[in-house]
Amino acid sequence: MSSQHVAYDFGRPIDRRHDARSYSQKWSCAESLAKRLGVKEITDNHIALFTADMDLRCAQPILDALHATVDHGIFGYSTLDGCSAYTDAIRGWFARHDRWDVDCDLMSLSAGTVKALDVCVRAFTKPGDGIIIQRPVYPPFMHVVEDNDRMILNNQLIRHTAKDPEGDLYYSIDFDNLEELAARPEAKMFILCNPHNPVGRVWSVEELERMAQICMKHDVLIVADEIHGDLVCEGITMHHMAQVAPEARVITCTAVNKTFNLAGLAATNVFFSNAQDKACFEKIRGFVEPNPFAISAVIAAYNEGDDWYEQVKAYIEANFDTVIAYFADHLPDVGVRRPEGTYILWFDFEARCRKLGIDGTELHRRIYDEAQVLLQDGSNFDPDGGEFFQRMCVPTPRTMLLDACERIARVLAE
Repeated sequence: MSSQHVAYDFGRPIDRRHDARSYSQKWSCAESLAKRLGVKEITDNHIALFTADMDLRCAQPILDALHATVDHGIFGYSTLDGCSAYTDAIRGWFARHDRWDVDCDLMSLSAGTVKALDVCVRAFTKPGDGIIIQRPVYPPFMHVVEDNDRMILNNQLIRHTAKDPEGDLYYSIDFDNLEELAARPEAKMFILCNPHNPVGRVWSVEELERMAQICMKHDVLIVADEIHGDLVCEGITMHHMAQVAPEARVITCTAVNKTFNLAGLAATNVFFSNAQDKACFEKIRGFVEPNPFAISAVIAAYNEGDDWYEQVKAYIEANFDTVIAYFADHLPDVGVRRPEGTYILWFDFEARCRKLGIDGTELHRRIYDEAQVLLQDGSNFDPDGGEFFQRMCVPTPRTMLLDACERIARVLAE
């Protein structure tokens, strides 16, 4: 479905730091954020590229729908019960884009994806149980395990190098280790990230099938975080775990938040393989009132957002090309690879740091304090092997992105 064509100017900066109605966490100067990012203070000169949201204006049909919701003038209790417009929009989007026939009778709402993961851990495991994750991985995967007194079982992804046919910074799955971990009696759940944040892999049908077979063999529940699933690069096809392995027990998290830059509306739609798992999830989740603005935004995004979606994907892919080309020209010993999916770049600065004689702490200081570019330290994604890695989120006006690259190159020059 589509609406009237609008040519979006994603290169126009929007001030998210000073606008009184922005409330942006990413562009905040709060002391608490500075502490979390490991800097003394955040100034007006700092460029924020660490949080996975976009500095790009939302789709006009979504804005129109939100204005219409405001114009309604009443913001009482809302419900999705009987709201066929919501479920029809979701069903239509996945059918058009992924040929995935979702069952909305087996769908439940969550106030965000991290919240959904937390509920899954509490609903389907008990303290002391083992939960498989694949580092390097989005830090909340670790937090929802450890904060609930469960045990991390790390199926470390295999990092390939320039000597391998796949090329540098290509990651694959250690299936032998995954089998060993799943066979452990304490292993009860596997949290899958697809597309993978931060390494950018979109797992193939063969990889998904093999992961599913291992989990089914050992009765391990799969929880698939697929909220980046719409953001795959040209020539790459997204396959959902529940779509590839319909016989497996899978819980799938989907959302508009990454695709349409609506993270602040906290509307994650969770799909289940059976009614029992849905009921168990909702019992632990408790009562949830959907936000009327989120309902309107989801319907507009999935029904009328295709035009914006195609334009923003093209802009993000051009940003990838711009950043990778800049590093190839100015810091060729810094590893970076075009991802298959997400809007994230995963940098390996180890060779550059070895050449400069600096460690990860000094790398952080130079980028975050001296260059005043806020990325995300690789050690957050991989406590054991992430010292020299940094994550950058690229959906931002290109001039700002290039400014950040130039600053990083200056502070890492020989």
